[in-house]
Amino acid sequence: MIGGIRKLKFYIEFEPCKECKAIVREISENMDETQTDEGSKKFLRHITYNHSEIAQAIVKDFPKEATKEDFPWFR
Repeated sequence: MIGGIRKLKFYIEFEPCKECKAIVREISENMDETQTDEGSKKFLRHITYNHSEIAQAIVKDFPKEATKEDFPWFR
């Protein structure tokens, strides 16, 4: 944990596009932590908005919440 922020790593199989490869190359060339963090944010935004299969795979693995919450005092 760095500065109160927990780092998260996840592995998802997908076919990276040219922009994905360029962002990853840029991140690996910049060893400065601040630049690497910004590059990681940029990459995450890119895969979230441009690779719907990524978001679907992540959502599929999260536990499902009940559609209706049960509040014992509200009956």
